Amino acid sequence: RKGWYEAAAAGRFFKVYLHNTLQNNTVKTFNTRSQLEDLAYSLNGNRLAAAGRTGDIYIFHTDHRNGTRRLLRTLRGHSGVVRTVAWSPSGTFASGGDDGTVRLWNTSNGINYAVLRGHTRSVRAVSFNSGGGELASGSFDGTVRIWDVNTQRLLRTKGGFGTNHIEDIAFHPSQPHTLAVAAINRVDIVNTSTGQRIIQSLGLPNALHIRCYDVDFHSSGKTLAVGAENNSVYIFKLITVNRLDVNKDGTVDINDLIAVARDYGKTGERSTDVNNDNRVDIKDLTEVARAINPNFAAPSVAQEVPHLPFTAQEVQKWIEEAKAQGIDADGIAMLERLLQVVLQQVNLPKETVLLANYPNPFNPETWIPYQLAKPAEVTVSIQSADGTFVRTLELGQLPAGVYQEKDRAVYWDGKNEQGESVASGVYFYTLKAGDFSATRKMLIRK
Repeated sequence: RKGWYEAAAAGRFFKVYLHNTLQNNTVKTFNTRSQLEDLAYSLNGNRLAAAGRTGDIYIFHTDHRNGTRRLLRTLRGHSGVVRTVAWSPSGTFASGGDDGTVRLWNTSNGINYAVLRGHTRSVRAVSFNSGGGELASGSFDGTVRIWDVNTQRLLRTKGGFGTNHIEDIAFHPSQPHTLAVAAINRVDIVNTSTGQRIIQSLGLPNALHIRCYDVDFHSSGKTLAVGAENNSVYIFKLITVNRLDVNKDGTVDINDLIAVARDYGKTGERSTDVNNDNRVDIKDLTEVARAINPNFAAPSVAQEVPHLPFTAQEVQKWIEEAKAQGIDADGIAMLERLLQVVLQQVNLPKETVLLANYPNPFNPETWIPYQLAKPAEVTVSIQSADGTFVRTLELGQLPAGVYQEKDRAVYWDGKNEQGESVASGVYFYTLKAGDFSATRKMLIRK
């Protein structure tokens, strides 16, 4: 668990144990109705998900500083064993199972809002990339599928891992297109943008006789751990040199694109001339742009990039130059996404505001809209007219933006923490976003 000396463990005995690794004692035990296959903490460590063999997914509240550690809700949707669960950096939750589906969930209300189909056998692993815009799924059908989280569109299918059993996958913590894939007798590292293998079959001893069950990167991204069936863990040191990483910080991102844009039109030997033709031009710009997470311009993450030092007119000119020179469609598409980022940064809210819920009065559900002037940890608490606590809705870390439509506003189903419908009357809701706090009134009429 991030920031804590706590670890979670589960197995075949219908229980989840929270263990203090410093004091070497169990601090909490959760009972379930299922044998368990997988566990995953949310990025802030306040939520723990457990995948069950009965098809149930249990979501637990694990932060004792903000209420009691307890079962929040049970998610149901898979028709078979749930094998894998994962949280994205933005709080999106995914699961995969024996029914061959990958599912996306809103854990605040328990809604399964997307079912990703295509695998023909059990999905054994899911992993979000560092930006949260891509989701990878690995299956016993021998393929890895890459999905766009925002559109739920299949971006790419990758096979050829030597067997029909993929056991685990893991995205690099800072390189959004680098994915490790563990299969029977091998571990590969692939580029999810191009589909190319960066490393094929890591040097495992006696590779033909070792089944690889687990794979994970260190948070620094410099080492990779592989758990194998011979009760061994292999640690690999990763050394890579990427010419597109022009600022040499270990990842290709928007900062590299900014560096190329600043040198645009210059000649001579320089790191921003990535194709080594002694001129920084549209070819260098689109090559770096193509290597960046293709979802970086999505509304959910676009506000997290640094302020861009060029105008929409400049980006439009680059797009026209790329088209005139016959640059491939992927490169042009990335420049068009960059244009959207520039336009979105111009239209950011100037202040954080809590808006009136709708409908109001309501029965039995309502939506609470708001806008954020800057990224913040967001919670909404609900109290009755006499000040009695009713419900807390934790939304996690959110980027700046407008949250007014039903698919973005806070949803309340008119129930308290125990899942009971509250009575008619006046209630107050309070939005906390970083240092900002505001309260408004609403009415339930039955």
